[in-house]
Amino acid sequence: MPAGDSSTRFSHLIESMARPNDVRGLSLKGLHITMAMRICAVFEAAGRDPVPDLAQRYRSIEAACAVHGLVRTIKQVWPEPFMVNRPCCLAMTPDESTLAALSRAAFNGKREDFSAEVAGFVRADRHEALYNATIHAVALLP
Repeated sequence: MPAGDSSTRFSHLIESMARPNDVRGLSLKGLHITMAMRICAVFEAAGRDPVPDLAQRYRSIEAACAVHGLVRTIKQVWPEPFMVNRPCCLAMTPDESTLAALSRAAFNGKREDFSAEVAGFVRADRHEALYNATIHAVALLP
């Protein structure tokens, strides 16, 4: 591949990462997943369990446990620390944007799109665990 092709090949991806997405453009389930990640990060920093707050927020202990399970799975399979913004921030980090895309693919039952979203980033042998945790959380959210 010529040197010029490699520099322009990923330019669209780099440009999209430079412009943060806005949480107001998410579906309700995508927003719930993104905010749950942010809440879990705040609770972890405070040394508290986020499940009671999530259960109150979703009015379901089962949904709270599924979302917290997704968070734990992401912490295990993500190749680097998962970056989140504060709960009050409208902009999304690249990790949050990826999670929103994963949630959308899982909700629509598009396993191939799910794997394509994280291909080359998350090891292929970890896709199944991530997909199962995502689809479980998305299915139980209101």
